[in-house]
Amino acid sequence: MDTKPTPRDVLLTWQDIADAATRLDADMRELLLEIAQEKGVTSTTSVTTAEGPWYVKSVRVRGHIGVGEQPVRLDLSPTPGLTVVTARNGTGKTSVADGFRHNLSGGSRRSYQVLAENVHCHDRDIVVTVTNGSRDVEIVCGPDEAVSWRDSSGALATPPAEWVDAFARYMPVLLYPEMSQVIQDPSNLHAFLKDALELGTLEELQAKLKVIRETGSAAKRDVDHAHAAAVSGVRRVGHPELEAMLRACGAATDHETVERIRAMASGLPDTSPPPLSLPELWDVTEGRRTSAASALDAVATARGVNTTGAASVLDALGKLLTHDNPLLARNREHDVCPLCQAGGRGWMEIATSTRNQLSEATKALRLAESTAAKALTDTTDYAPPALPASLREALMQHPDPTCALRIKQWDRLTTGANNLSPHTTSPETLIAFLDECADLAAWYAPIREQLFALRDDAIAAQATVKAHIESWIDTLAKARPALVRLAVAERLNRKVDTWLRTAREEIFEPIGDQVKQLWTVLNSDADLRLTDIALTGGTQRQRSVALGLADGEVAVPAGRNSSAVLSTGQRNALSLATYLPRATQPESPFGFLILDDPIHAFDSWRVRYLAAHLLELAKRFQVVVFTHDDRLWREVRALGARPTHIRMDRRGAQQPQVRVVNVTSPGTQLLDDLQGMLGGEADRPIGTPEATTAMTLAMCRQALDTEVVTQIEIIGRRVPVPEAKVVADLREKRKTRDQLELLNAYARRAGLQPVQIRQYERTIQALNGGSHGRVPPGDLKRWVRDTREIIRAVNKIGG
Repeated sequence: MDTKPTPRDVLLTWQDIADAATRLDADMRELLLEIAQEKGVTSTTSVTTAEGPWYVKSVRVRGHIGVGEQPVRLDLSPTPGLTVVTARNGTGKTSVADGFRHNLSGGSRRSYQVLAENVHCHDRDIVVTVTNGSRDVEIVCGPDEAVSWRDSSGALATPPAEWVDAFARYMPVLLYPEMSQVIQDPSNLHAFLKDALELGTLEELQAKLKVIRETGSAAKRDVDHAHAAAVSGVRRVGHPELEAMLRACGAATDHETVERIRAMASGLPDTSPPPLSLPELWDVTEGRRTSAASALDAVATARGVNTTGAASVLDALGKLLTHDNPLLARNREHDVCPLCQAGGRGWMEIATSTRNQLSEATKALRLAESTAAKALTDTTDYAPPALPASLREALMQHPDPTCALRIKQWDRLTTGANNLSPHTTSPETLIAFLDECADLAAWYAPIREQLFALRDDAIAAQATVKAHIESWIDTLAKARPALVRLAVAERLNRKVDTWLRTAREEIFEPIGDQVKQLWTVLNSDADLRLTDIALTGGTQRQRSVALGLADGEVAVPAGRNSSAVLSTGQRNALSLATYLPRATQPESPFGFLILDDPIHAFDSWRVRYLAAHLLELAKRFQVVVFTHDDRLWREVRALGARPTHIRMDRRGAQQPQVRVVNVTSPGTQLLDDLQGMLGGEADRPIGTPEATTAMTLAMCRQALDTEVVTQIEIIGRRVPVPEAKVVADLREKRKTRDQLELLNAYARRAGLQPVQIRQYERTIQALNGGSHGRVPPGDLKRWVRDTREIIRAVNKIGG
């Protein structure tokens, strides 16, 4: 029984979406077709990308990052194959690679930071030429970093949007700074993978639905706000039945309910609610408090001066001094005290003085009591007035839980204000009374303001409640179409979300399989296995990548930090395993891949695995690799391939220039340099004929030895021979003939055809002799020609 799952529908074009609309409910179908018709229901494949595959012919970089006044030009073969560009760090290879990336992306924003302007040359000039075999396009960039396309007529134009979008999706140029983001944090894998999926049409549909939903949501907020205002107004005027109906129906109700509410609202009373009697706020100031207390203190002081029975004593003294009783008259005449009958004591002066003192004290007490009585009378202005019945009822209905206690306090203070007396009230009692009045006033002030506000709201609500209801009804009528579209868009958005998930899974499945396969290739000697990789999370946010890892047969616990077990080299391998399937999708219009330093942190085994994979890719793509490490080129050669090898080096001090040299055959390159020097011999002699001959022989031997040693090292890796053994063998073989014999021995060990050198015996002897100062007679051109033929034969050994 075949258990292979049935492929699910994957919608990638507007035509797919229009076809899928026929299977939806009527309302969703109508909205979806409306959106699809705005875009057209046929697929609009770009002519620019449809003309692919495109290859890179050349790049010329000047005034960009590390490349200064002297330009760097790199010519490439615009066909499938592998080109390795090696250079020391700081030479400018990443500058050239970034020039590729900047122009080919249409000037798209980099995901890494770079100072693009060269400090020595501000006249930036980057030209990348691409071809599809039938026409060439120059992509140019000037000082402002703006990128343009230049066709055969020389006219400049903005890069086609479909080209820029395709570059962002397939990312045919990968620089190390972009790859390092994934190496440092594998959580960035989602963006690295998701951008490769052909989901643009569905995401555009989702974006259009978002606009419809946002419009509907705004209309819903307006209706909700108007409905809340209507409910609030009805509540304030006191119409429970209408308020209950408004609450029950909700903000967006049907037409029938709206008309019932309108009819009920037409009967709302037009009169305002009865007014509240709110007493004025009393103010217990510090000055008033001090004045009343001082008056009572004065009464207490006056009482302290007066003795008990002072009034009776004062009356008795008055009678003794003024009464016309004959006996008292004789006592006054003869100065005989009427009490003790002693004479000559001046009792009248004593009695008169005592009477005066008592009289003054009595007057002071009466004045203090009068002043205190007035002060206490004034104190009633600082106390609460009698609590009106309407305010008492309002306070009893107020939500403040202390209202009941405050009402009792109010009544007690009102009664206490009427009972204040200078004869019974002490300063301490008065101060406590006034403090309590101030406390009640502090509580009453905000309550009074609230009651006033409620009163104003009630009056306003009474006047405008009908307007609020009509405003809600009008707002609902205007917003109803948007609300209907909102409900449909919400349902359709859930359907589109399902389509996105389905498409994402169906498209990613083969990419995910390739990621796992490539990871296995790049980690053949490691126990850590990648068992699964999948895009997870929503289609709009919370996106992530789930990695399934296992150490041998033991699964690494899943989680956000599961990738922490990866070494730097393994993370680099994961980045490449992720990137290469993305960049090499069959739908890509780009026939090229440009990689910057992909073997970072790779050990020799992993470099070998990557070399083999790049050779496979080079059968279908033009692969260009920039690296500072010669191991990749050597490993590729050890696999029997002959990639193009270009070296960049920087020369000069005042105005350094980056030289680009094809060193696929290093010996051939040295001979080319020699022939260039000999070609200028006629115009500017190098030296004596003997010196020229010696130099020619020495350089020919250097070229041949370089080529032979390179081939020995390459074949040694292929056999394989341990590197230490290769070094020891080369150390023993110093002469050219010995090295050629060693090369043949390695070739036979590898099952390769050895080089035949018998016909070049005289040339080999001349090369050995010339390097030791023995300059034999002979034809310089023949020596150069024979050396070139030997080098060509040496190269044939490697295939």
